[in-house]
Amino acid sequence: MTDHLRGFYKAEFETARKKSHGVIFLHDGKIQGGDSTFLYSGAYSEKGLTVSGNLRGVRYSSDHSRLSVFGIEPFEIIFDGLAKDGYVTIEGYAHETPGLPMKAILTRVDD
Repeated sequence: MTDHLRGFYKAEFETARKKSHGVIFLHDGKIQGGDSTFLYSGAYSEKGLTVSGNLRGVRYSSDHSRLSVFGIEPFEIIFDGLAKDGYVTIEGYAHETPGLPMKAILTRVDD
């Protein structure tokens, strides 16, 4: 199976509470990344242009003034989306806040 999503992406996350930015590396069904406060890890699968997966965010920073887009930590996101032309658009939610949907856009910046 070819991993068409493999690469390094800038990530823009948004909920009704907050926006945030980070970086994500997708490779062989694994997600790794982070921002100035949280480490991200998870898994994804792709079928055609559709993408689905999960991502866990865990604080590593001692600066507790910065909150996640969900306002909680740690968080576990379930998502579905579409990959096309170097972009991955996803929608999902955190298990801990199911009534607070999240949208994200991943933009490929390198292979």
